[in-house]
Amino acid sequence: MDVLVCGAGVAGAALAYWLRHHGFTPTVVERAPRVRPGGYATGLRGEALDVLDRMALLDQVRALNLRLGDTAMPHESTALPVAIRATDLEILRDDLAGLLYQATRREVEYVFGDSIATLEQTAADVRVTFDHGRPRRFHLVAGADGLHSRTRSLAFGPHERFVRHLGLYTAVFGLPGHLGAEDGGRVHRVPGKAAGVLSTRDGARARAALHFASGPLVYDRDDAGQHKRIVAERFAGEGLLVRHLLEEMRGAEDLFFEVNAQIEMDRWFSGRVVLLGDAGYCAAPASGRGASQALIGAYILAGELAAGGGHAQAFAAYEREMRGFVAEHQHMAREGADQFFLGTPPQEGLDRTTAARPHLVRLKDYAPGFAAERPSPGRAAR
Repeated sequence: MDVLVCGAGVAGAALAYWLRHHGFTPTVVERAPRVRPGGYATGLRGEALDVLDRMALLDQVRALNLRLGDTAMPHESTALPVAIRATDLEILRDDLAGLLYQATRREVEYVFGDSIATLEQTAADVRVTFDHGRPRRFHLVAGADGLHSRTRSLAFGPHERFVRHLGLYTAVFGLPGHLGAEDGGRVHRVPGKAAGVLSTRDGARARAALHFASGPLVYDRDDAGQHKRIVAERFAGEGLLVRHLLEEMRGAEDLFFEVNAQIEMDRWFSGRVVLLGDAGYCAAPASGRGASQALIGAYILAGELAAGGGHAQAFAAYEREMRGFVAEHQHMAREGADQFFLGTPPQEGLDRTTAARPHLVRLKDYAPGFAAERPSPGRAAR
């Protein structure tokens, strides 16, 4: 079965891995010319780590663990609730996406610099046209193309129908290591604005993050220069740390600028088209769980397809397994946004373990023999 996966981020690459693992033939199309750089850190725990272990990638992810300094996100200054920060590993989003791409690129067809233009479903397949490439037919199409998913718009309707704006924007960009060592742990926060530095314990890697409250803004999502101007205007006249970060932002080539918004849908599939990750159920960056949702969703979606019974049954089972998990994370993100707006201090007396909410998804062994396929210590991961 040929499956088109739209988007080469964490969700798309993870789905391609598991589809190939189960004997499908995935093709991944990505609008960007390469795996997208930039983005903030994402927390991984529980079932997400289990998925990575089943991919024989957990050791490589642990090697990329940021090992954050103790004051990188001060308890009294963070705009996020304690539950969001309860995590086992912290990894930069583009590090994770790059690792998944390297694990799949030899066995999966990747088409960069292109995007779907139209979808036409039949009883047997989906005819897809592209902005640049020739038309092709696939048995199934999986939209893993993020918050602004074109797949969702084509198969389900306009973006505005499904988006829930949380009134918060985030800008993230890399800093030279020595600046991370100097500024790590410093946070500037005033009502409706926050800026700080995420730094590894050894100061080798760092990224700046600036958050501001705002109603919906109109801008070109591909115009980094415009994004920088928006952020600079919002933070004009702030303190020394912010001025320092704005100076660094001018020359940044990896700026990530995005609204904190959620996607809320009654159903994540329509015919032969299904949505995964942020495309179907974005929890917003404030949740800190987008990558976990993507990894777990990819594992379950591919597994249910491999279990047989047809794609409609598989899509429905995938949605049943994921609904509670997604609802949990979306609630956490809304709490985080409320605390940002209202200045509500995080709850005291909660450690990283008791703050974590119950996990609401359990991983089935769709392929009980997967352990036999793990590479030996002398071989690279697939």
